[in-house]
Amino acid sequence: MPRLSQTLTVSTPTIQFVVSAPRDMLNAMYFTSLVPQIEGIDCWPARLRNEMAPDLLAELDFLYNYPAGDPGILGTLNDNLVALPQTWRDVDALLTYVRAIPDGVGDLENDPGIQGLIYQTTFRHLDEPERIPYAALPARDAIRRRIESLDDRDAPAAMAWYDRPGELRTRMVRLIERFYDEHYAKELPNRLPALERSAALHRAERLSDPLTLARKLTGRSESCLEGVCSGAYERFVFSPSVDMGPYVSCAIVSGIHGLQYPLEEEFSGAGINGEETRLARVYKALGDEQRLRILRLLRGRERYAQEIVEATGLHQSVVSRHLSFMKAVGLVTVRRQNNMKFFAVDPDARDLLSRSLDLFPENAA
Repeated sequence: MPRLSQTLTVSTPTIQFVVSAPRDMLNAMYFTSLVPQIEGIDCWPARLRNEMAPDLLAELDFLYNYPAGDPGILGTLNDNLVALPQTWRDVDALLTYVRAIPDGVGDLENDPGIQGLIYQTTFRHLDEPERIPYAALPARDAIRRRIESLDDRDAPAAMAWYDRPGELRTRMVRLIERFYDEHYAKELPNRLPALERSAALHRAERLSDPLTLARKLTGRSESCLEGVCSGAYERFVFSPSVDMGPYVSCAIVSGIHGLQYPLEEEFSGAGINGEETRLARVYKALGDEQRLRILRLLRGRERYAQEIVEATGLHQSVVSRHLSFMKAVGLVTVRRQNNMKFFAVDPDARDLLSRSLDLFPENAA
């Protein structure tokens, strides 16, 4: 495959902006897998699900769902790339890395093998109390017991792939190659310059406060760095990506916080007004009776997710999907305390909605 682009990075002591075609492509693959599960992804990933060859789509859904659901082994791989600059340059560099991943568990913190990636995928996104029962077990036993505890998993089938890491690696390589060849390569000439324009703008601003920068990049009054990802980090890696809708992708690896943020509308070349897009997404979120019920619950005070489930009678997965969308468009905020997530109405949402009234003149004839 041809080299796509040299990675462009300019760093302060703690902040880097990175334009990486491999990470943008993996992010596009991830959000394509999420289209049936979340709302607001109505761009290229939504179209792709109708255009992809059925066997390619099945492989994508499998590798972003195996072994224990979202984000899947390929989503975890993309998280890990935030600490692997040798993979940022082009798709060939990414494939060279993936082909060289060893079969075993490896170093779970710095250099996992295929079975180590499976372990990370199974446990990285669990809250600490959920991980404790598995911490002392050998990796295979821990994964098996965790998968057996899930209602929607076939534990024997999952463990069969754990025991065939070479075949699993081959599937990962083949999916990346085919997605690039059949879909991403033709998009790259348009998207790469747009990504570089976004990164160049923010490098020139030379903001040194990662909290302020994360708010600016996400368009939210409170970023993940003040909520679920709060903590001390040695380095921050910010990367624009195209196919995220209102969402962001975060990764925490080896003291590094990586944030893939949505490419600003002004750099997309589509002539779309970013404020109008954001308002449209907010009103879409408000145009659902279940979400309005949740907002009414949050009007008086913040609540944790299980409280909302019990008060509304909705299934936990439904509540989670609604909260994710409302958080993404700026209607609610989330904070973590004692391994619980508390949700509240975003105080800036009222200002955003009030600006839509400017569309209607007071003395219209």
